[in-house]
Amino acid sequence: MFTHIHFQSIDVTDTDRAFTFYTDVMGFDVETDAPYGEDRWIFLTLPGAQTRLHFNKTATVAATKTPVLVLNTGDVDQTCKTLISRGVTIDKGPDDAPWSPGTRWAIFHDTEGNMILIQNVAD
Repeated sequence: MFTHIHFQSIDVTDTDRAFTFYTDVMGFDVETDAPYGEDRWIFLTLPGAQTRLHFNKTATVAATKTPVLVLNTGDVDQTCKTLISRGVTIDKGPDDAPWSPGTRWAIFHDTEGNMILIQNVAD
């Protein structure tokens, strides 16, 4: 029936700041960056992925107790080292996941305050 998630929106208060974070720090590619009213219509992608990330411009970003974005990586520890070298503060982890043996995870927040979980999913 469904083949994939077309896009996931995340709230941002500063589109330019979020754009820089997700492209320069996180390594997303720009698929679309076009004027949209007084802001921009942006789709970002990860190499090889079909799902796009879209920014939803809001006045504030509500704090959440759960991640708004979960990203898979082949090596959580190395990814954390890379993110730290790019100015990201890792809030929790890297650590072994009690919910899935063989899985490593870490949590950090983007420039807008969105919680992001990165993990490697064990085969």
